[in-house]
Amino acid sequence: MKDKQHLSIRRLVFVLVVMQVGFLLLVGKLFKLQVSNDATPEETAERTWLSPKTATIKRGKILDRDGNILALSRHSLSVYADPQYMRDPPADVARRLAPVLDVPESELLKQLDRKDKQFVWLKRDMDYERLDEIRSIQKDIRGIRHKVEQKRIYPKGALASQVIGHINDQDMGEGIEFQYNNYLLSAKERLAAQRAAAARNEPINLLTDGDFTHDYGYSVVLTLDEYIQDVAEKELAAACKEWNAPRGTVIVMASRTAEILALASYPTYDLNAYTDSSEDAKRNIGVWFAYEPGSIFKIVPSSAILNEGIMTPESMVFCENGRYRLSNGRIISDVSPKGWLTLSEVIQKSSNIGMIKVVSELKHQRFSNYIEQYGFGKPTGVDLPYEHSGSLYAVKRWDTHSLGSVPFGQGIMVTPLQMVNALNTIANGGKLLHPHIVSEIRDSRGQVIKKTYPIEVRQVLKPRVAKQMTEILVGVVEEGSGRRARVEGYRVAGKTGTAQKAEKGGKGYLGKEIMSFMGFLPADNPMVSIIVMLDEPTGARFSGRIVGPTFQKIATQTIQYLKQTEFFGPTQPQPPQSMPVVKEKAPARNLAVKGEGL
Repeated sequence: MKDKQHLSIRRLVFVLVVMQVGFLLLVGKLFKLQVSNDATPEETAERTWLSPKTATIKRGKILDRDGNILALSRHSLSVYADPQYMRDPPADVARRLAPVLDVPESELLKQLDRKDKQFVWLKRDMDYERLDEIRSIQKDIRGIRHKVEQKRIYPKGALASQVIGHINDQDMGEGIEFQYNNYLLSAKERLAAQRAAAARNEPINLLTDGDFTHDYGYSVVLTLDEYIQDVAEKELAAACKEWNAPRGTVIVMASRTAEILALASYPTYDLNAYTDSSEDAKRNIGVWFAYEPGSIFKIVPSSAILNEGIMTPESMVFCENGRYRLSNGRIISDVSPKGWLTLSEVIQKSSNIGMIKVVSELKHQRFSNYIEQYGFGKPTGVDLPYEHSGSLYAVKRWDTHSLGSVPFGQGIMVTPLQMVNALNTIANGGKLLHPHIVSEIRDSRGQVIKKTYPIEVRQVLKPRVAKQMTEILVGVVEEGSGRRARVEGYRVAGKTGTAQKAEKGGKGYLGKEIMSFMGFLPADNPMVSIIVMLDEPTGARFSGRIVGPTFQKIATQTIQYLKQTEFFGPTQPQPPQSMPVVKEKAPARNLAVKGEGL
């Protein structure tokens, strides 16, 4: 009995000791927090940055394909004071600081003479090279302090702003800054992020190697070309303003590699004034905006029926003299009455009725298969965040209403990037490529640690059929609705498209339209594939008139530039002899994955 009592007493003593130790630890923690909180944020930041070693930590750069800097970090020096802590006369301090800070004595005196304040800014965002001067003054004058912080700078302002993007202190944002954050972080930051993820049992694959004595993040080299991006943005803005379109996009893609040379969105904003910019301007319309494409989608059923051998370009289609009644009683009308047309003419004259007849011959299942083979209904996997997958609801729930809309690009949702990538399949001899916007990852010494090569997803069309479609699309530009998109000295293969905008819920149409033109050139040996899309333009009815001239201006300047710079000459990095074929999978958001392809 006594043994049991002694055991109980020992247990009680043990519990009390453990509780007392825990209490002491808690008190120590609270004391530490209290002492830490007594310091101002500025004092805490000053202690963090006083180490010479930490001053080398910088976020990696973002560069265009030629090495032009689009984003970089630099150290910013700011000086502040505690007027209550100062012992020297404010006038003497102002006189000493004025030439160093390049601020008039009178302005400094107003701040320093405020004895009711414990914190006043004296100068923000100074040159970091003046740190030694500031430290020298701090030794002589009590109450003068400084703060060093890292500041992200965007030398080109608004250029490619939606592509470059932004990231906040909560690791949320958009664009390359967000998608490639794990590479842009310094080596120490990457290691810290990996440890934090491991503590949360979250799988994350980060590059943790790096020179910790010179701790810079990796540089991300884009496929964008600064000149082509500038041309695309200027012409897009001019078109949106001319036709009162609230938004639009232009994508210029290198046909052979699916590298994105330009990705422009309107409206745009200056990255250096991020917090003052509207949220609408920050959206990357080329990958985020899902819309009904209209007649540019006709490349899908027409190429499919040629690939299946059901029709030839010369096969005849009766277009019902411009008025066709579906089995559910719905009337489909063409812009102008048309009778018998060849398949080539159906596309060149953009007959909706003719395309319904084509899909009726092709049948739903084969049509659906080709839509998916072209990559619609899934993200392309481009290395940018928030890519929309589009919607194939009307294809999967096929009925007579679907037959009266999907063949000419209504009732489905696609993105501009999906659409130009589908066109690029024809430019590439029937091969669907994986579009990408990052070319290389480089370390702080400029050495390439990762490179992206063209990736072939699948062969969608026979090369012979791709050539037939190219000739048909050349006819659209030379003889059909795309005449205003012609480029002097080059054959252009292209297609116009005008789509009515549906009301919310998909019931009826608003009377507003989305207009597009997409094409590639030179048609015989494609170099670039381009799409121009304007949302809700006003002032003219047909896309050939509104977006065709914008395509022509962008294509003309781009092809002249590429020719002058020998863009695709021997100095350009060449892909492997055979491009790797990959199975499609959903891209991981904001995770850096080791390997040859990004």
